[in-house]
Amino acid sequence: MGPSMERAVPPARELRALRDTWALHWAAFFESGGEAAPSLPQDIRDSWVRTRELTAPLTTVAAAHRLAANEADFPLRSAARHLEPHMRALSVESGYLIAIADTAGALVHTSAGRDMLRRAERVNAVPQSTWAEHVMGTNALSITLRTGRPAQVCASQHAAQTLHDWTCWAVPIRAGGTGALSGVVNIAAPWDHYAPMGAALARSVALMVEEAQAGLGYSGSGERPQLVIRLLGPAQVALRGAPVPLSPRQIEIVAILAMTPGGVSFDQLHSHLYGDRRVAATTLRVELSKLRSLLGGDVLLSRPYRLNAKVDLDLSRALGHLAAGETHQVLDLLRGEPLPGSASPYLQEICTHVCVSLRNRLLLTGCASGALRYAEIFPWDDEVLRTAIEHTPQHDPRLSLLLGRLAASASPAPTLRQHLGPTLGARDGNLVPW
Repeated sequence: MGPSMERAVPPARELRALRDTWALHWAAFFESGGEAAPSLPQDIRDSWVRTRELTAPLTTVAAAHRLAANEADFPLRSAARHLEPHMRALSVESGYLIAIADTAGALVHTSAGRDMLRRAERVNAVPQSTWAEHVMGTNALSITLRTGRPAQVCASQHAAQTLHDWTCWAVPIRAGGTGALSGVVNIAAPWDHYAPMGAALARSVALMVEEAQAGLGYSGSGERPQLVIRLLGPAQVALRGAPVPLSPRQIEIVAILAMTPGGVSFDQLHSHLYGDRRVAATTLRVELSKLRSLLGGDVLLSRPYRLNAKVDLDLSRALGHLAAGETHQVLDLLRGEPLPGSASPYLQEICTHVCVSLRNRLLLTGCASGALRYAEIFPWDDEVLRTAIEHTPQHDPRLSLLLGRLAASASPAPTLRQHLGPTLGARDGNLVPW
């Protein structure tokens, strides 16, 4: 099993203690020649062993090299160039470093805000630098290149001391049709940014790159997804084209597994599903047994728990569209409030991220058509309507629709009535009644 990116987020004090423990493990292994600590994920232990056999110093920074004209990498580099403005905006907004590497571990794209960019330059995390294991030792990108699975490496889990202040998430990029590895997305942040959103961001960017590759003509076969999961509205699951009658809890389990393609342990799944609530392990085991009988043992696998299917998850698509600034595509997917009754802290965080990000973009743009569609799902959110009204010209026919929707949702505040007086046809300083 590889180092899952979906670990429960420990409190700050516990995270610092973990970092100290990893530092002791690192010193015992690399400086004293001991064995790799059993508590480390297997893929990290294996990588440490290989790294210790290398001649590269552990204080190294990534080596720069000239990108070879490898025809197999053209789709990846073309997609990276196509998405560059979107990824630059996303990296600045999120505060993370976003990097895309080819199958040799060479970075073909990096983007970050000014402060993060300076920090990245100190470890040479720049285009044309190499992050393969034989150069940089253990890191998330090199593990994903080797295993083809998502990975997270934090602080002293890195082999190179220069990376001990970082935490990184890596997700494979797949070629359409064949599913072959075409590159890796690597998200990096300071070591204490140990949160599920880093993993979600990495998956979103990977999906965005895969779709860009397909859109630029580098697509493969057009096979229909085997497992379709709809969470942005009334929850629905379909397997091989047929609806599957699942309970709300079973849908949450499927959603968590769909968001963690690298797999999760039983304890991680329990944490993502129940959080700190006291729920017996047998309860989850019963749910998994029922779910396996509904999906089939060939679809729901264990050790780690994962879905053995080609998944089409609207939540992942929404994250990708948000990353690309595609507000209307998110609204196309949104059929209602996402998982309104869910008590899963993991899913709550991601669904909240989607809704808040969508709302912020609508507030930023003042898009009239977007506000009207948003109000169909969240009719109580007056602020989005008010912002759209302020940005909509008086001659635009959508203005009357916005005003009607606002009047139906709640009575406007007096200050807004005064602001809209001329628009509503006020005469002699008196407002037309609502």
